[in-house]
Amino acid sequence: MRALYAAAALLLAGGLAGFTGREDVRAPALHQVVDNVVFDLAATPDGVTACLNTSNGAKLSGQYGIEITAFSAADAWEEKLPKKVAVAEDYFHLPLRIDLKRSAANTGAGQIHFEAAACQAAGMCVPVEASFNVDEVGSSRSTSCG
Repeated sequence: MRALYAAAALLLAGGLAGFTGREDVRAPALHQVVDNVVFDLAATPDGVTACLNTSNGAKLSGQYGIEITAFSAADAWEEKLPKKVAVAEDYFHLPLRIDLKRSAANTGAGQIHFEAAACQAAGMCVPVEASFNVDEVGSSRSTSCG
């Protein structure tokens, strides 16, 4: 009977993923939700991949765009930051994938900041901001968004 309880505890503690072989390989390394905007970040061999999505019917304003700023270690990135990603349409097609490549000569830590606008069904859009310490962004086995 103890063996049965031990097996049940192991399943609860570790989840069924390891036993079924169906673990979620798309699980983000860092997940944060701010005002219905979902930020999923994962480290890649080249830098960081950010996947943005929304919840509760919100949309991301395409014309307001997404602005990415390096709060520290700006020289660690291959492209110049701040960087703005925008589209002519009213809203982004989601999920939105943004790849940030690190400079080959610099792998130092730093903090990156995202600013977007979350729009509700009534058309009202509010600014949304989130910051991430690059050292805390772990790697993921897959960087596909969606």
